[in-house]
Amino acid sequence: MKIMITGIGGVGGYIASVLCANYPTVTLIARKKRKEALQKNGLVLHSDFFGEHVFHPFVTDTPATAGIQDIIFVCVKNYSLADALEALRPCVDKHTIIVLVLNGVDHLKTAQLIFSTGRFVDTCIYITSAYKDDFSIRQYGNFARMYLGSSDKKAAQTAYEVLHHDGLTTLKTDQITKEIWNKYILNCAYNVITAYYECTVEDALNKPTGKQEFRQLMEEAYTVGKALGVPLDDTIVDTLYNRILRQKSNNVYSSLARDVIYGHQSELETFSGYLVRTAKELHLAIPLSQQCYQALSNRIK
Repeated sequence: MKIMITGIGGVGGYIASVLCANYPTVTLIARKKRKEALQKNGLVLHSDFFGEHVFHPFVTDTPATAGIQDIIFVCVKNYSLADALEALRPCVDKHTIIVLVLNGVDHLKTAQLIFSTGRFVDTCIYITSAYKDDFSIRQYGNFARMYLGSSDKKAAQTAYEVLHHDGLTTLKTDQITKEIWNKYILNCAYNVITAYYECTVEDALNKPTGKQEFRQLMEEAYTVGKALGVPLDDTIVDTLYNRILRQKSNNVYSSLARDVIYGHQSELETFSGYLVRTAKELHLAIPLSQQCYQALSNRIK
């Protein structure tokens, strides 16, 4: 089994660690300082859920050097997806399974335009992890859970078998679009409100109108999903809202908040722009999402 991972950030690095613990032929795609750190120090994981690990897989910035792969995990940010997939062309043939581990809800369409005959598996993952200054991976909390699904049932089964090991609770579903939207609804509040206030989830919720705004952002995302025909449960906003309020590990920054604070390229278009544009096309009012998107767009120019 030849396995490749591109996008060795907090999520991709964690998945790569689980894979390296179980398979001998794993290739990591990384560039510049990240590549140098991985080659020198190995893939270093500090995890509450999976423990302390160091692995030394093959690392390259040229995917073609690794040849055709059996399965490739694409864990890049959405703004890098098209370029990452183009670089993978020499590694893909008709049997290769491409597992998409991204935020947002429209990345599968992008991937299908580039690989019209690809065997795709879509996913959503619940994990709190990030890379540190030395490019080691830090995972927080006692869970790492992934849902996966595909119209290609054999591809989904293979991806499940490859991933389902200690350190990653993996679940197959015939409703992966619904699961992706469940997470997207949460992210449209979790990431956006923390980026808007440039603070942790806990601090955002503790603001005078923080809880109300958090819930409203989720309700607006839910409205768009339902209008698109996604079979969302009527109680999903209540479920997600109460889950966050009960969560003990809220003293963390979202990925979007970190990127906005440090002036990095961000996934604002993924977590907010897509939602605002889609609502406009559907003639739906989502005023708070629009307000946050406009404010953040102006701030990061």
